[in-house]
Amino acid sequence: MPKLKQKDIINNTFKMAFDQETQRKAKYAFLSNTTKDKRLKKMFKLFEKTAQSHLAEIEQEMIKLDIK
Repeated sequence: MPKLKQKDIINNTFKMAFDQETQRKAKYAFLSNTTKDKRLKKMFKLFEKTAQSHLAEIEQEMIKLDIK
């Protein structure tokens, strides 16, 4: 079995990070839309915005590294 090249490892890591952050954002959006507690709703919306910020950062790094 051939060894993975460093570029392959980096590509997989960024793609996994992007997928996980996308799932996290969707989870917080769902929770903020389903909860009735105002404090929790506000907290989940903040988490959702943070996840969106993380997605933007990951995406920028993927562009810099030419990861598709």
